[in-house]
Amino acid sequence: MAEASSRETEAKLEVMTHFDKDASKFDFERTALGYRLRHRLVRNLLIMKYRFGAIALDLGCGTGEYTLSLAEAGYDVIGGDFSKGMLAVAKSKVKRHKLPEKIQFIRLESTKLPFRNEAFDTITCIAVLDCVPGSHRLLVEANRVLKHQATFIACIDALWSPYRISRNVQLVVSHRRRRHARISNYKELKRTLTTCNFIIEKFFGDVLFAQIISHWLYEPKEKALAGKVLKATQPIDRHLTNMPLVKSLSEHYIIEARKK
Repeated sequence: MAEASSRETEAKLEVMTHFDKDASKFDFERTALGYRLRHRLVRNLLIMKYRFGAIALDLGCGTGEYTLSLAEAGYDVIGGDFSKGMLAVAKSKVKRHKLPEKIQFIRLESTKLPFRNEAFDTITCIAVLDCVPGSHRLLVEANRVLKHQATFIACIDALWSPYRISRNVQLVVSHRRRRHARISNYKELKRTLTTCNFIIEKFFGDVLFAQIISHWLYEPKEKALAGKVLKATQPIDRHLTNMPLVKSLSEHYIIEARKK
């Protein structure tokens, strides 16, 4: 038991060190159109779910991209992350906006949340479940601090996303092994959410066409052209994403669930 705990602590420190080091690069990458599409889909869900006085938690907030979106939608929001480097960038970003009174950043472990039961109306967990050690415990904790019937929005890189493939190649080339299990596909995410007392209500993805133009999606300079292409292909992508045989070809999986 002690050995397992030691391995998990080591894995958490490894994740923290990685994100501390890459915080600025991470924030810049989020200006690319592949991420902006994902952001737009999530932001639309947040706006639809907002109710006056709602309080949200951006779990694994990174550089505060979705924390700001929550505040702009009207929520009072806490952004929490384990990485000091990510939180430093997030705090700097918030200072450039007019919503600091609606946002609080804190350092936390996603598997040990320092909040009372049923504290939040909404929780976002974007690009966290597939990289954090103890993802099952994260979901158990998220369920605990959510109010009854409240909303949980999660996003993970899809099984065949370019980012996931490049990351796996880097691990092989560098002879490194993953030190912890990761949620890696829609079926696994759905099964894990269900066992943690969530009901899945919506599933989004960006299938095939977004993959084909990925060399535009990840280049911020091409955002005007990519935006037009994405606008045209997104309805097709959504339709294809709901087809079981092609669901695994999404770039990202976006899930809206609610607490039972």
